[in-house]
Amino acid sequence: MTILSFVERIAHRHGETIGRSLMVLILALIWLPIGVVVLMSFAGSGVLSFPPESYTVKWYIEFFSNTKAISAILTSLKVSLVATPITVFVSVLSAYGISRYDFPGKGLFQMFLTFPIVVPLVVTGIAMTLFFGNVNIDAGYGTVVIAHVIRTVPFAALIIIPTVVNFDQTLEEASMDLGASELRTFRRVTLPNVLPGIIAGGLLAFTISFNEFVYTYFVRDTAMQTLPVYLWGLIRYGFSPMVNVISVFFLVFVTVILIAVLSLTSLKQLTLRA
Repeated sequence: MTILSFVERIAHRHGETIGRSLMVLILALIWLPIGVVVLMSFAGSGVLSFPPESYTVKWYIEFFSNTKAISAILTSLKVSLVATPITVFVSVLSAYGISRYDFPGKGLFQMFLTFPIVVPLVVTGIAMTLFFGNVNIDAGYGTVVIAHVIRTVPFAALIIIPTVVNFDQTLEEASMDLGASELRTFRRVTLPNVLPGIIAGGLLAFTISFNEFVYTYFVRDTAMQTLPVYLWGLIRYGFSPMVNVISVFFLVFVTVILIAVLSLTSLKQLTLRA
């Protein structure tokens, strides 16, 4: 019996069991550290020791009474609430152009639209820093918003473009044949059908923007602190129990947004290419 045939027999007999075991192991490796962070956020002492000797909610109380932390949260919201609509607008325009028109370099345009996903964050961060410096744009709120738009457009586009491209255009034709104007058709037919994908793309863009650190760190000024930057400051010169609380805050926030995204679009839409 060759090694290959032996492996095939094992895979045939025990493949399902092995696959499930590997899945459980992978999920455990992902979620056990997160579980430890959640548990340690209730540790009674500030010493990083596991398991905790006592439990308390005082770190949560301190977090929500910490003016610097609240200010960092508000700064993150101010950036994300501006970057997200811009991202959605750019993604919808791109999706509409890709689905409705044929033009030279269409495939290349789609590739470059999502290209920032595969480029290392540090490389893009350095490139943006050099660009803003060469065109004499001062680092600050504006540069951070621009950086976040560049960061979030590819992710939003991956959801919005398939949603618009896969929309049945014969519905629009039927609506206009019945006498509806192009604007009325878009408002009554097209928009309701593609809106779930647009909202899902916007929510995902908002989540990524709210959690973005690398781009923000490169293009911000020294006075500007988003929540990820504030978290970096806490762990840079020593460990603070507040780090666990902020991590839990991020976890809950992202989980809620992702549940909303998955309720509005399917996993197939998230991975489908236009």
